[in-house]
Amino acid sequence: MHYHYFTIEQRESLERRIRSDKASDAQQTLQRLHSPDYGVCRRCGADIPYVQLMASPATLYCAACQSLR
Repeated sequence: MHYHYFTIEQRESLERRIRSDKASDAQQTLQRLHSPDYGVCRRCGADIPYVQLMASPATLYCAACQSLR
């Protein structure tokens, strides 16, 4: 599910989750949230599940590629 397929509620939930993070990369993640490649694995190009993004909004890889790293 590429970013443009997220519902408004999902995007708002992700944005709230990112803003609540105290991580230093929160600003970068917020910028990525509004780009078309947010939620797309950087390694294989697969969609990163919404549940995984809610757990770790700054993730760049799907679960399969993350386990390979």
